[in-house]
Amino acid sequence: MPMQTLRYERLESAEPHRPVARGMPTEVRLPSYLDPTWTRKQARLAFFGNIIILLTSIFILLVSIVWRSSPSEMACAKKVSPYSPIWETIEFWEDNFVNYFNHSTVYRGPPTLERELAWDKLWYNHLISVDAAGVEALNQTQAGRHVEIIGSDPANPRYGAVPEVFHQLHCLNIIRQYTWPLKMFDKSWGRLVPSLGDRVASRMHVDHCIETLRLSLMCYSDITPLLFLYDASSPLGSKIDFNSHHKCRNFSKVVDYVADYGVEIPMDRSKMAGL
Repeated sequence: MPMQTLRYERLESAEPHRPVARGMPTEVRLPSYLDPTWTRKQARLAFFGNIIILLTSIFILLVSIVWRSSPSEMACAKKVSPYSPIWETIEFWEDNFVNYFNHSTVYRGPPTLERELAWDKLWYNHLISVDAAGVEALNQTQAGRHVEIIGSDPANPRYGAVPEVFHQLHCLNIIRQYTWPLKMFDKSWGRLVPSLGDRVASRMHVDHCIETLRLSLMCYSDITPLLFLYDASSPLGSKIDFNSHHKCRNFSKVVDYVADYGVEIPMDRSKMAGL
């Protein structure tokens, strides 16, 4: 018959019994919690209980490590983007574009003073400064060639730069202006009138801008799906929904940063407006 319990039995001594002093107990009993009596069921439960505790502890430890090591949204964005001193002010927003095919905005349509001012505000801003470490991070170390900002400290020089987005918007504006006859721009608008009188130089400038935007668009390669919608009025029976969902950097924050921390270089930048 299999043994159902394990029990320790006291062995009988081979020596003869010795007299016991008066008042001395003849048998010593252990406390119940020290009683070495375990059933197999109890041992099995204790074993699996310890395993569960161990696995739970490991799981909690792993979750803690993963949670602590998960990079923030900003850290991820900086990791996959070039260096910029403006990162400290960047915020993100997520929503659908309002971009119907015939949607009317201040930026669309023939030249008017209001429209030219609106486009000018998009790109014509102060410059930003980049220190030596930033220049190195941009892989642009060309000693003596970069223009220092006004008031730069010779011991810690800082160099003038324009955020790429402003250059891109400037290029888009030039292409827009190029599509309209020059006579539609009133000379009283001053520097808002594009310098497109020289046909060769203008064509070269526009081609440069087209190439700039091509490079940027292909570099960032927006892969957001543009869905098709049923449309009985369309010759194709459907149309693309241009009100697509996007996650964007807050452009206003970039403009605010440049307004607050903008710098200048020793150059008449007013001549850049029509270039």
